[in-house]
Amino acid sequence: MITKSVTLKECVRLIGGTLVRGNPGRVLYSANRGSYRSLTSNQVYFIDTHQSVEKQLAALRNHPVAAVVLPSDVPGSHIPERTAIIRVRSVTDAYWRLASWNWKQATPKHVVGITGSAGKSTTTEMVYAVLKQRARVVHTRGNLNTFTFLPTYLLRLNPGDPILLLEMGMKSLNNIARQCRVVRPNVGVVTNVGEAHAGSLGGLDTVVKAKQELVDGMRPGGILYLNADCARSRQLSTRRFYGTVRTFGIQNSADIRGENIRYGTHGMSFDVRIRNEKFPCVIPHWGNHNVLNALAAIGICLSLGYSKKEIQNGLARSRPPRMRLQLIRAKSGKLLINDAWNANPSAMKAGLTVLKNIAIGTKRIPIAVLGDMMELGRYTYTGHRDVGVHTANQSLSLLVTYGSNSREIGRTAISQGMDPKRVIHYSNRAELIRFLKYAPQNSVIYFKGSRKLKMEKIVDDLARLPARG
Repeated sequence: MITKSVTLKECVRLIGGTLVRGNPGRVLYSANRGSYRSLTSNQVYFIDTHQSVEKQLAALRNHPVAAVVLPSDVPGSHIPERTAIIRVRSVTDAYWRLASWNWKQATPKHVVGITGSAGKSTTTEMVYAVLKQRARVVHTRGNLNTFTFLPTYLLRLNPGDPILLLEMGMKSLNNIARQCRVVRPNVGVVTNVGEAHAGSLGGLDTVVKAKQELVDGMRPGGILYLNADCARSRQLSTRRFYGTVRTFGIQNSADIRGENIRYGTHGMSFDVRIRNEKFPCVIPHWGNHNVLNALAAIGICLSLGYSKKEIQNGLARSRPPRMRLQLIRAKSGKLLINDAWNANPSAMKAGLTVLKNIAIGTKRIPIAVLGDMMELGRYTYTGHRDVGVHTANQSLSLLVTYGSNSREIGRTAISQGMDPKRVIHYSNRAELIRFLKYAPQNSVIYFKGSRKLKMEKIVDDLARLPARG
């Protein structure tokens, strides 16, 4: 959506284009870049040349009144006759111009920025589950969390929207800084600083610098939450931050502290202590790392004026993002834990701890299927060995490694005392699925690996397999 309706003539002016054809008085109500499946009438549609132009043009035939922003290398003759055409020099620049205009019309009172090496999506989902109880909230969806996608959220804002909730991801330095220069968060969280993207960024010190961009990019007078249990988070400098710094944690002293943490049938329960006050919370997520995410979310929501009751209700209704410790009951009776979105050593170790506790609680046989971690750079060998050491102490019935670098997890686990008969490696997906088909019916199987491995396909295939006859 865009803040208010604009005429085609006004839209052309705002984006710096040239009207090739169309009624200048036609009214447009929303904007869309490249999402041809969600194309509707009365949209200004920005053709994305990184996608199939043919499919986008075909979709336009079903919505001939939509306006199109057209790069010069797409022939206008291919556009349906009733569709207006605007030519621009750069689709990206035009899209940003419209988004910036909309941002100025509807700047919300609060901008929440959430970053970190792990837990960004889960924390964002937890915060959204609380905030949406009161009002419409524009928030990051899926993994569309870099500077490239920021205009999409700016264009969804309407007048009166009180909060813009952004998960701030990055693939390189300066990405979070660029986002902050546009929106300037007044509430921020760094969930942790870990190994994610250490390879592409050139090392852990650079990861710290990347997360520092949120700290330095916040509004004066804002509130920043940092993880008291994360050693690398203590490397973040608040010297240039002119606001309030608060901490959350479990192990160390913190402003918001989790206590009495318990695994349950449907998630975690714990007490939240803030100074001398204490109140209980339940989340349908597993693991102490998700309790930390919840503590960060609690801090954000309290800063925005939400009550403890609203926070308790919202957190209890939050749901894990897809492929983040999702529990799936297979047709065969096996319990599958799909944690296959991505992988780094810290996240993999946290997931293995969850597997161990769920196996104990459900009296199931624990099996781990661990794939390569691909974005560690020079930490690749060390990272896989680190996971191997941790794995050896998780009382696994079986460790299955998948890929190439993951072999080091198995080798290290064996060197740390794990029975070699309980460690196996596969490089072929079909062979791995055939092997897991014969895992005990009362097993719980955990899946974790880098995005490129697409281990969720293994989970999906295994979930559909019936019990052995």
